[in-house]
Amino acid sequence: MKPAPLIFERASSVEQAIGLVSECKGYAKFLAGGQTLGPMINLRLAQPDLVVDISRLPELHGVVDKGSHISVGGGTLHADFEDAVVPDPANGLLCKVASGIAYRAIRNRGTIGGSLAHADSAAEWPSVMMALAARVVIHGAAGSRTIEMSEFIQGPMTTVLADEEIIVAVEIPRASAAMRWGFDKRSRKVGELAHALVVVVRDNQKCSVVMGATGGAPLQLRHTAGVLADAKGWREGIERELRSAYETDIDAAQLHLDEYDRHVHGLAVIRAGKEAVA
Repeated sequence: MKPAPLIFERASSVEQAIGLVSECKGYAKFLAGGQTLGPMINLRLAQPDLVVDISRLPELHGVVDKGSHISVGGGTLHADFEDAVVPDPANGLLCKVASGIAYRAIRNRGTIGGSLAHADSAAEWPSVMMALAARVVIHGAAGSRTIEMSEFIQGPMTTVLADEEIIVAVEIPRASAAMRWGFDKRSRKVGELAHALVVVVRDNQKCSVVMGATGGAPLQLRHTAGVLADAKGWREGIERELRSAYETDIDAAQLHLDEYDRHVHGLAVIRAGKEAVA
């Protein structure tokens, strides 16, 4: 397939990029890594009138250590997390997750800001950043604002971003030395998006369990997190308790999964939970 006719602009600053999109009379999109938007345009699933390239903007790169958290530029590549170019405040979780995103060629181009803005429920970063209680720093025509990840994604491929807003940074809390995590991704083959995805983060007797690849926004499994919060190792009976709590969470969320998907997501919960507490 070939893309529909469009205008391509390469911005020299965040402000210029925002101005170009704000002034566009039609449908405009920002392009960072282009690993999702590019194929969508070629397949005509997206037909923007204007594409603004923001991949080279220095404002979207770099890392700032702010003590309680690190601020990572929205243009940071997946490969930068994988290669530990970016400090990992989550005790190795970010490196682990990044290494399993698609293929190395995609990780060399794809960005964390682009992944969060696209908000595909089968992608890794939305669920991981929600589990870590990260915040998204957004800049647009009306100024800057900071949004909790739990409020940022509103539904499948739907966020609070206005058309002219850009994710300029992601603020990731610094975990304690005692923080443990678990991550399980189920795919039909290597390199595919997740069919089931679960992230568990336990720190100072607090626990967060987030399930992705549900077709909607990442889902907080609060009853499941309650079982894991005080767990002292992988004790006898905990798997049965986790399965029961998981079923309660799924029913409470009115998540419509068929029997197979319900089972596969349940396995991901068990695997991620075991990694976090064993």
